[in-house]
Amino acid sequence: MIESVHFQNFRCLRDVKLNLAPLTVLVGPNSSGKTTVLEGLQPRQFDIADVWRQDTSLKVSVKWGYSNEKPEITTTAKPPGETSLYNSRLSLWISNWSHPHQVQSLALDLKALRGENVLAAAQQLSRAGENLTNVFATLTRQQQAAVAKELCRLVPMFSDVDLEPTANGRQRLRFQDRWDPDLWLAPSQVSDGTMLVLAFLVLQHQNPPADILTIEEPERALHPYLLEELIQLLRKMTTGEIGRKPIQVILATHSAELLEYVRPEEVRFLTRSPEDGSVQVNEAPTNSTNWQQVYKEYRESLGSIWLSGSMGGVPGR
Repeated sequence: MIESVHFQNFRCLRDVKLNLAPLTVLVGPNSSGKTTVLEGLQPRQFDIADVWRQDTSLKVSVKWGYSNEKPEITTTAKPPGETSLYNSRLSLWISNWSHPHQVQSLALDLKALRGENVLAAAQQLSRAGENLTNVFATLTRQQQAAVAKELCRLVPMFSDVDLEPTANGRQRLRFQDRWDPDLWLAPSQVSDGTMLVLAFLVLQHQNPPADILTIEEPERALHPYLLEELIQLLRKMTTGEIGRKPIQVILATHSAELLEYVRPEEVRFLTRSPEDGSVQVNEAPTNSTNWQQVYKEYRESLGSIWLSGSMGGVPGR
């Protein structure tokens, strides 16, 4: 398991060590650094805007730590000393930036999820989810049936999910009405939550699976009941109970409601330093007597504790 990742000089991550659990939840207000953390986990093309204070004298690094005897892995890069802030060559100085893990990053777009696809094999869901139809079509019949059954359990307004051809080699998803088996609804006719749930359900069947899965704002458009089901699904993926192998999952959210369904030890509270704007990460001191007392006083509501401002990261508090 990846035990930690240490960022230095990447955007607002001046010097941040993030301890990772199998399921890790980053919580904080807007512009607290959540997306920056997720993007720092991915292979990418860099430019000067990705460096702390746009200082070309600094070295950018990401250090990965592990829970077994595997040695730490560090990826570093530094621009040539003679390069100026405005030199066009700056776009090249970290052009070969890479990471030792396969990272799948999701920031699902509801319009993209509903789109038709030109028929093609798709083993892994794209960042925005625009290939969802093809990913579902690439599953085996048994996997499609399992996904459809689980979707209909979670969203009982439907009794099946299927594919239909449209035109010019394209296809789209369709959803069978629970009360009228002859009525099939197009993606534009079903709820946002239905599309998101379907996208999350196909993740367990991806081949090959990623080592790390990051998801931005998974709570959007989901009923609280479905939020709890989603967390349970993702936790099963981290243990290998479902899917091809255990993977680590990192969520970024500013939803106090989502915090009600995760464990305190899984949450990382992000805030910005008032002195220089650098990101700071706090963890709940779950082993302290004071924390246990506070947790009990708030009726074990992690969302309420966060909104109280006691863990930082709440604007104006």
